[in-house]
Amino acid sequence: MKRVWTGIGAAAAAALLLAGCSSSAPQAGTGSEATELPVADVSEVVVVSYDSMEIPEDVIAKFKEETGYELTVSQLGSGGELVSQLVLSKENPLGDVAFGIDNLSAYRAIEEGVFADDAPELQAWATEQQIDGAPGLVPFDQGDVCINVDHEWFAENNLEEPATLDDLADPKYKDLLVAMNPTSSSPGLAFFAATVGAYGDDWTGYWEKLRDNGVKITKGWSDAFEVDYTAGEGDGNRPMMVSYASSPAYSVNEEMTESSTGALLDTCFHQVEYTGVLAGAKNPEGAKAFIDFMLQVPQQEMISEANYMHPINPDANAPEALAKFGQMSDNPHQVDPKTLAENQQDWLLQWTEIMGN
Repeated sequence: MKRVWTGIGAAAAAALLLAGCSSSAPQAGTGSEATELPVADVSEVVVVSYDSMEIPEDVIAKFKEETGYELTVSQLGSGGELVSQLVLSKENPLGDVAFGIDNLSAYRAIEEGVFADDAPELQAWATEQQIDGAPGLVPFDQGDVCINVDHEWFAENNLEEPATLDDLADPKYKDLLVAMNPTSSSPGLAFFAATVGAYGDDWTGYWEKLRDNGVKITKGWSDAFEVDYTAGEGDGNRPMMVSYASSPAYSVNEEMTESSTGALLDTCFHQVEYTGVLAGAKNPEGAKAFIDFMLQVPQQEMISEANYMHPINPDANAPEALAKFGQMSDNPHQVDPKTLAENQQDWLLQWTEIMGN
């Protein structure tokens, strides 16, 4: 599945025509002066991302206006599929810049040499969550994966809500949790990583407790939300679900004073999404211009609104509902991206044996 936004108008067509008579052509700048650039593909920046990433058309138009570059966005499946495609095509990259690689899968691409070391000059807040060994991979948004609870169900059943990962294994919450398979689901993998971060080598014992306490495992997030979750779209009977800290922002009342669901902030994994210039990019300068552009406040706020992730830029504001009801954890459970990459295959084989999936 692919969505492409591009538009080479009369001015660009004229530039291409002139290329037959000249080895270079002027590119539009932010003012009246133009910069001399090589003709080959420098009028376009190709961004590769995953299917559900929304880059608003207003952002695309503004990028053209401010930099002179046409922006083409190509979507390549899920987040995991995006990484696989980037690795497979690294000798002949599919674009100039990747947008949406997260800290669950980034290190595989780093080890394969997918990214160049080039990045625009960054402010301190943009370097705080860069990954060791990947100076060109720049964070642009963030959010948490946490256990979500249906407040109304717990109130109606006069049952105290859990708070921690340990609580989920308490027999009084037996058969109340639905989670996703970490081998097929990004939020499922994030929650799995949270348990590794919390319990270290004893994560296996924790999952045995969850199994014995009746956790249900689905293939993906939609299966859980549409069928099992009591606050979802079906007639589910499980009031706890692995989801996003931002999810309760979707279930607020009209007055925006309360939400019928909540995230357990002591159960979270902190997810960061990155953008980076691809090694061998045809237009690395355009790619760096795109990264710099996407870290600016207006674009940070538009991406936050479109994708319901929190901005990296501290001067940018998240949408009101997200800021109020989709807060991130102060102390999420973390696993170093390199450690996760080095152990993920073995860990997931162990998990599959434990859960019988």
